[in-house]
Amino acid sequence: MSKQNTHVNVRVKEKKGEPFEKMVKRFLKKVKKERIVEQVKERRYYEKPSITKRKAKLAGIAKWKKHLADKKNKDLQREANYNKRFDNKRKED
Repeated sequence: MSKQNTHVNVRVKEKKGEPFEKMVKRFLKKVKKERIVEQVKERRYYEKPSITKRKAKLAGIAKWKKHLADKKNKDLQREANYNKRFDNKRKED
């Protein structure tokens, strides 16, 4: 296993008159932004490249299915709105 980005510098300098809790909060925010905790969890166990590819493919398929479902819901909503307007015009006549 190659050691890529094993050393990450996340530093927080103390500002004048800043409470310690606020400084810790800024530190945690930076750690989340750098995704350090997620990387540690991902690298805890070795995962074969084929499994990584399979997971990525399944995630893509799930994303596409969600996109299609959202599109279908929008189309149904658009059709329902059209029918409401058409029915209202009919009632007026």
